[in-house]
Formats: sequence, structure tokens, C-alpha cells
Amino acid sequence: MNRMSIGIVLMSFIYLLGAAGCASDQTASQPTSVEPSASPATTEAVSVGPSDSLKACLAKISSDSSDGARMVAEQSCQDNEKLHQGVVGTAIAKSGNRASAGTQGDSLDACMARIPTDATAGQQMLAEESCKRDQLMHR
Repeated sequence: MNRMSIGIVLMSFIYLLGAAGCASDQTASQPTSVEPSASPATTEAVSVGPSDSLKACLAKISSDSSDGARMVAEQSCQDNEKLHQGVVGTAIAKSGNRASAGTQGDSLDACMARIPTDATAGQQMLAEESCKRDQLMHR
């Protein structure tokens, strides 16, 4: 039992060393900067200027923190901004300026057309009833 514990501890230590090495390689290959134009991995939305969420995140970084801590915090802010821009971009691309289901501009035919053809009979019936209900609510 004691050998098993030592083995687990050693494997955990090796795993942590590997993870730390990968993380340090990634931060060394990606320079960070507060200036948006100096960052090579910025998205189109950020290249115009830092967004409000990025500015707020960078403003939260303590001025008395060490250089290493500041670098990690800046990278974290930039990574969060990239993720946010990716989600927003995907949502905009998928919506395609369509009216949301159940909104004022949604017609009964458009709502019915969005029901998948491979849906089960029960799912289709539920979706049709939802479309009809939404249409009645907006009259």
C-alpha cells in the first residue's frame, strides 16, 4: 500500500512538471502586451481597440504585482477576450438577422419551417403547438 502511495505521488509530480513545462513554453512563444496593436493574436474586434471587457479586466490588475504575475494576468485577460469575441462572432453569424422564435417579427410559416424534418412525431407536434401559441400571443 505504501509503494502505491509513493507511485501516485511520483506520477502526480511528473504530470505537474510536464504541464508546467507546456504552460511555460506557450507563454514564452506568445508575447503579451497591453497595447492591442502589439499583440499578434488579436481578433478583428480587438484590433480596432480594446473592448470594454478587456479594459476592465486589465484595470483590475494590481499595480504593485510582480512582472510575472502581471504578465500572467494580462495573458488571462487577452485569452478571455478572444473567447468572448469567438462566442459573440458565432452568435452573430448563426442568427443571420433572423427573428427569434416567438418574437414579434416571426411568422407562423417561418416558425413551422424551422421544425426539423427528422424530429419525432411528438417533437413536431410540440413545436407546432409552440409556434401557434406564439403566433396567438403576438396578435
